[in-house]
Formats: sequence, structure tokens, C-alpha cells
Amino acid sequence: MQATLDDLSTIALDDVLDDVERRLGRQLKREDGHFSKYNGTAGFRTDEATWVRLAWRRTVEIDSQAWTGYEAAVAIEGVPRPEWLAAAVWTDQTRGVVWRADEMTLVEDGALSATGDITADPELPEQWWIDLRTGLTNLAEHTTDRVSMGQAHLTRRIHEVYGKDIDTTITDWACAHGDLGYANLCGPGLSIIDWESWGMGPVGWDAACLWSASLTVPALAERVQVLFSDVLSTRSGKLSRLLLCANVERAFRRTGRKAPLTDTMAEFAAPVIRELQ
Repeated sequence: MQATLDDLSTIALDDVLDDVERRLGRQLKREDGHFSKYNGTAGFRTDEATWVRLAWRRTVEIDSQAWTGYEAAVAIEGVPRPEWLAAAVWTDQTRGVVWRADEMTLVEDGALSATGDITADPELPEQWWIDLRTGLTNLAEHTTDRVSMGQAHLTRRIHEVYGKDIDTTITDWACAHGDLGYANLCGPGLSIIDWESWGMGPVGWDAACLWSASLTVPALAERVQVLFSDVLSTRSGKLSRLLLCANVERAFRRTGRKAPLTDTMAEFAAPVIRELQ
């Protein structure tokens, strides 16, 4: 039997949480659980002042890279993030899924947004921005065979939306978080969370993602653009932002519904396309 598990707050979960406690040797503060409504994950404080993240995958749909992202990130140095401590993985034949519970150090400062985007300036201290710049610089220097954003996907999506006259070849690559939005950034003390998607990507990929997530607050987007101007102004940085524009335009073409940033992204894309052609 396959259950609908996209929002774990809507299902009876006590048997799964019993398994988590038994396997990790921790008591979960179940009454204070945090549940995502989008990706089927949940998080809980423990009696040892740690954090446990619970996730699932269908038994036939396990992406080994994303599945092991937290433990693989142990090798990364110089980036403010939770320290991974332990994991438990087991099969749930009744629901047709595999569960994974990752225990990590607790981040006291919460995520800046419930979604990747943001609707108001969080007025972060200057040190937060300094730490972010330093952390992403250190991350970019890490070497890995993991891939966060590959050439094939970038090319396919840009060509699908803007045509094949654009040379999308990326020559400069760096290690990236891969999902750098405000749901994965904590403050006012910086911590970068959710390390499922990290790996190699175009230089400027993280900065481009954060720029895109900031566009609903123009002053914030400007801050990101200035802070990361060195990578965003490169060819790979421009292609990274063009890919994000393509994603928005593609969604508009498929649904006929304009998102808040559809026009903004189109205005940015037009001169970049002319430059790249």
C-alpha cells in the first residue's frame, strides 16, 4: 500500500516516531514538531538538545545522492551549518517507503522563511552577510564528485525556453549548496541547512538562487547582487540566472498564469540573451 505522505502532519505517524526513538536512542519532543507541507519531511527537537530530520522515499525512487547528502557534507569545512551526528534508515513495507532519520546539532535561530522566497527584508546584521559570503567562498573551494546542477539540465531548460542559438557551455564550476533560498538560511546567526542537493554547479549558482529568491524584495536582491557581483557577472553566473528565468517563463507558458516574478525575470533575461547569442 502506498500512502500519501507529502505532508506528514496529516497522517498517523506514532509508529514511525517510535521507530526513530528506538533506533537513534533519543526521545522526540513530538508536540513541537515542524512539518513541511511540500516535501514530506518533519523535524523534531530531542531530549539531548539535538535535532532529528525525518524523510522518506518510495522504495523504487531512492536518489542515492540526495539520500546521503547530510552525511556526505561532513567533509565540508568553513561553512556555518548543523553538524551531522547519526542516521537511521529502515523499510516500511506497509506504506511502501524507506524512512530516514538524521540527527544533527540543533540550530537555535530559525529559518528566515517558510518557503524559498521572502516577502519582507529580514534586516539581518552585517555579520550575517559577511559570514554568508565567507561560507559560500569556502564551500566553492570544496572538491566533490557530487553534482548539484549539471550541464545537461541547464542546457536543456534554457534551450527549451529561449531557443538553441544560445551557447550554454559552462567552463567554470564550483561546489554549491544547490538550494540556497531563505527556507534554508537561518538568522540572525547564520546557519545553512538542508544539504540534500549540494554538489558541483556553475560558478555563481548559489548566488543566482539567492538573487532569484530575493527579487520580491528589491533592496534585498540588490544587496545580493552587490555582495556576489564577482560571480554573478561571470558568464556562468549569467547563465545560472538565465536558467532561473527560464524556469519561471516555462511555468508561465505551461499554465498561462503569471507568477509575481514573471515580468521581472523576462526583463532580466532579454539583455542577457542578446549578450550570449
